[in-house]
Amino acid sequence: MLAILGIVSPVVVSSDRSLPMSIRLLLSCLIAAQLSSAENSYGAEKVTNGAPKETHSRGEKPQDKRNAPDNNHKKKAPTNAVPDDEPTEEDASATVSSQFNISSLPTTTAKQAYLIDFASGAILFEKNANELMSPSSMTKIATACCVAEQIKSSKIFLDTKGSVQRSAYRKEGSTMFLNVGQTVSVEDLLNGLIIVSANDAAVALGDVVYGSEDALAAAMTSLARSWGCVHTKFVNASGLPDPAHKTTARDLAVIACHAISDYPEMLHLYSTREFTFNGITQPNKNVLLNRNIGCDGLKTGHTNDGGYGIVATCVQDGRRLILVVNGYKGEQERASDATALIAWGMKTFVNHNLYKANTVIGKIPVWYGEESELPVTVENDVVVTVPSTSKYDVKIIVRYETPVAAPIQKSDQIGEIHITSGTFKRPIVIPLIAAIPVKEGGFWMKVKDSFRYLIWGARSPRMTGMAAPKA
Repeated sequence: MLAILGIVSPVVVSSDRSLPMSIRLLLSCLIAAQLSSAENSYGAEKVTNGAPKETHSRGEKPQDKRNAPDNNHKKKAPTNAVPDDEPTEEDASATVSSQFNISSLPTTTAKQAYLIDFASGAILFEKNANELMSPSSMTKIATACCVAEQIKSSKIFLDTKGSVQRSAYRKEGSTMFLNVGQTVSVEDLLNGLIIVSANDAAVALGDVVYGSEDALAAAMTSLARSWGCVHTKFVNASGLPDPAHKTTARDLAVIACHAISDYPEMLHLYSTREFTFNGITQPNKNVLLNRNIGCDGLKTGHTNDGGYGIVATCVQDGRRLILVVNGYKGEQERASDATALIAWGMKTFVNHNLYKANTVIGKIPVWYGEESELPVTVENDVVVTVPSTSKYDVKIIVRYETPVAAPIQKSDQIGEIHITSGTFKRPIVIPLIAAIPVKEGGFWMKVKDSFRYLIWGARSPRMTGMAAPKA
């Protein structure tokens, strides 16, 4: 069983005004003497069966949350996410990197590339991920998200119908062959938008759902910004070229993650192979759907300004990757290179599903509370991605300040879980939170806890029942 050794500060006793002065002075002196002889460390214990190692620290102040990695890749914060950087219009150095210390990285002819693990948010590979670029029809992922948000809030429905305006009919590029004045449902427009990448469908959705394409584009920008995509600006719903219509590969990955996690009812459209409208059948433009690599979305794109690009998501053995690449010179180059990057990501890395959200992972002794122990948990699933060659090189350190004194509110941060590995460029820090509230105890409970400390000393406050992380 894993345990944590903690130390009780005499300040807690001496500052508790509910105890008589004489008792407070006596206990403070005795506890101070006990502290002076307390051990200063507690040994690490290795979890067997090849699982990650786990160590516990007592009496350590948790790291300031402002210094922790930014976990904003998706709504439920991923474990391995790292902070964003400032974008640039052009980066001639073509920076290629990973958040891991690994011996070799793949090569790509894409101008921009960004490969992440969906569950953990780990950045497996990136190239000019913060460089401003033209997203072309990959824009339509954000278009679909905005429409899905309106459906989710019951402001519109799939069977909501509208009339096709001339602005949609005249739109250049990919089309679902809408006719002026034709009555069409939101469902058909979404099929045309996602499956055949119809630009006329994008404009029509703006007219039907938001009143205009400009209003839809503004909503798309606002929604993206709410997800942390501060470098993204959409000025139309289709992705047709415009000098002000820009995003980054990193931002597109964030949008893709939200499309999958926030609107799962829409995901099947991205992998639908064809769509028939007005008697015309057209195939899905995403050729990765036919490559037997587990691809189930999302969108391709091409403009002269942006080149050929794709936002792809693939699932193999229950593990999902998100890839954003852009700037290729041709369709075949895009398909082959994207397939190779996905294969590399699947082969080179593995995931550890360490802890489930809101599941009790241990108990910490409570002082001066109605409960003697506090169950602790994590807010989100803790999934860690590591290179497959070092999949057991993971160390977990649980840190919290002792004593943990009542009152305690549910979800109060009690400490932190620090996850490290020789392959990590920086540690992963996960808040450790209270699973239940604990009310402050009465006078005799406080006296009992104080004398309990005098008897058992610094070895009393340990975390117990800590769930062993899975391999």
